[in-house]
Amino acid sequence: MARILILLALLITSPAMAESPKSFKTAKKWIADIHTKIGNETTLYCGCPYSRTTESGGVLDMEACGLKARKNEKRADDLEWEHITPAAWIGGHLACWTTGHAKCSEPGRECCNKSGVNDAFRYAHNDLNNLFPSGGEVNGDRSDHPYGTVDNEPREYGACDFEVGGSPKRAEVADSLKGVIARALLHMATHRGARIPYDLDKLKQDSADDPPEAWEIKRARKIADKTGIRNVHILGDCDGAMTMRCGATRSFP
Repeated sequence: MARILILLALLITSPAMAESPKSFKTAKKWIADIHTKIGNETTLYCGCPYSRTTESGGVLDMEACGLKARKNEKRADDLEWEHITPAAWIGGHLACWTTGHAKCSEPGRECCNKSGVNDAFRYAHNDLNNLFPSGGEVNGDRSDHPYGTVDNEPREYGACDFEVGGSPKRAEVADSLKGVIARALLHMATHRGARIPYDLDKLKQDSADDPPEAWEIKRARKIADKTGIRNVHILGDCDGAMTMRCGATRSFP
């Protein structure tokens, strides 16, 4: 009997029993909570400290980080959650995005994210490993533009080392962020099957050249504990019962 009780306890407390968020609202709350718990309440691109005012939203201290609004004063200091791998790279090729679904009034991202339309997309869209804090205007300006080099680096956001420009448009970030971004992209490509416009070997080299800092490792561990989804490009390969949850690539119907 004692042996059975021990086995039951292990099953109940196993990370494999964790659950992925079923909505973007829930995903944003969970990742905001994780950033609070690890003591990292600063935006990724601009390093602005923020204060949470709602479950997942908040206000940036733009003065503390030298961030200036490019155009949208109202959105500039809003706390938002940026998809490093944009939703369009995850599901832009899906039927629910291009032609629609019986459950939707029109095709697109919101359609694909509806319950019962395409669960693989929904879970990938809400994967906490792909969500990072950002100022609202910067998040909107990055849009789904790929990362790259912007000639002459026009500084339109004050002291923030972030630029969007070129033709076709690119988003350029500080060199110190290339590893963080590479590991998020690698996770979404290898685990979620996202169609990213990058060479994986180059991303792996970016990750090796800029290894994860303590906060990124803590964050990844908290995400794995909460959702059962492990970024192996930060935490390493899995074993045992977790192997299928963290090592397998998810394809889309």
